Amino acid sequence: MHKAPSSTRPGFSVVEVLLAASIFSLLITALVGAFIYGQDSSALAGTRIRAGQLADEGLEASRSIRDGAFTNLVDGSHGLAVSGNVWTYSGTQDVAGQFTRSVTVSTVDANTKELTSTVNWQQNAQRTGTASAATRLTNWAAAVAASWANPNTLAGNLNLAGLQDGLKIAIQSNYAYVVRNDGTPDFAVINITNPASPTLVGSLALAGIPRNIVVSGNYAYIASSDNAQELKVINVTNPAAPVQVGSYNASGNSDANGVFMLGTTVYLVRTFLAADPEFVIVNVANPAAPVLLGTAQLSDTSNEVYVQGTAAYVVSNSNTQELQVVNVANPAAPVQVANINFAGTSNALTLAGLTNRLFVGQGNVLHVVNTTTPLAPVLLGSFSAGGVVNDISLILGNGNTHVFIATASATAEFQVVDVSVPATPVLVGTYNTLGVLNGIAYDGATDRAYAVGAANAQEFTVVQP
Repeated sequence: MHKAPSSTRPGFSVVEVLLAASIFSLLITALVGAFIYGQDSSALAGTRIRAGQLADEGLEASRSIRDGAFTNLVDGSHGLAVSGNVWTYSGTQDVAGQFTRSVTVSTVDANTKELTSTVNWQQNAQRTGTASAATRLTNWAAAVAASWANPNTLAGNLNLAGLQDGLKIAIQSNYAYVVRNDGTPDFAVINITNPASPTLVGSLALAGIPRNIVVSGNYAYIASSDNAQELKVINVTNPAAPVQVGSYNASGNSDANGVFMLGTTVYLVRTFLAADPEFVIVNVANPAAPVLLGTAQLSDTSNEVYVQGTAAYVVSNSNTQELQVVNVANPAAPVQVANINFAGTSNALTLAGLTNRLFVGQGNVLHVVNTTTPLAPVLLGSFSAGGVVNDISLILGNGNTHVFIATASATAEFQVVDVSVPATPVLVGTYNTLGVLNGIAYDGATDRAYAVGAANAQEFTVVQP
């Protein structure tokens, strides 16, 4: 048998050795790189968790400041300090190690403030990090203006052109903002400076059907059935001439049903379609150009959303998860973390809340939920409204003990429920309006409730105690 010259065998071995050494070197480099990246990722994750905790602490500290006196919540940006073992605002920001925190306070109405706690830090030489949490705080010690035991609509009403039902309503200062079931107009601005004589001052026809509305500053944000503009942004700086200035087209064809806003973040929830996210978070720092932050799949039609701190609460058509909890600490990656399965199979259509409490309308029932542990809510008590609960006012009355609800009850569409004892909510008063009520908002400054519904002669109704 022919053998290769012996002089060729050592050279071939050297090539093999060099090749093996190169592969080993590449493998070691990859492993070391992966280890360093993993260490870096873990460090960044730990830093973000700490930042989130500081943001939450900013809200809890503000809650303590509010409990001292509601007037302590002064509009503007604040830092935090401890004086005499109690939290106080100090300067425009505070520093904790590598983190800088600022709490921004703004007025919603006479007895409600919106707060956003923002923490910034330097993640690395090229990148900064931001974490934020937001909530609304109310003046729970506000004085009671009158008894709601015998409410009536002598305060005023308004007949809007056309036969379309009023769907939802938001109140800001001297104006009510109403969306209707299509038609012209389907967006209306109503002057309520004199609640006994409300007047239409501006309107707008919008593509698609507006489902819900929230107002902040000079803008109204509308959830819509429009597949190209599920979120519409309306400039209401001039109430007599509202104009659409921006929109966001969420992926897929699902309708947007509910909308909620804290700071510069808008939360949308949508109808279920298998390929579409039901939960959408949008940044509206520039109202003319909303930007997507993150999405989540929730597996069934979502109807409304309410956010407290880093917990978003969603009411759903699901028969096993009527209330769903989404952790929004990282807006880029919201994730469902809990749910409550209420008795029965009725859809949950609406919700509202305040510190440590959530109020959910599921079918004919109003539920009171404890959110002291935000990501693990617990049912406290329930009340039967005798008709489908279509809407709950975001603002409570009578020192945060009265919840105002719009229902489909045949004889008591407008209802006031005392929730001062959460385990046993009690009916305070009712009013039989001309038709089903779909939307409701309470204004603490005037102690009036404003409702919209199906009555063609009174789509807009003012209810007084």
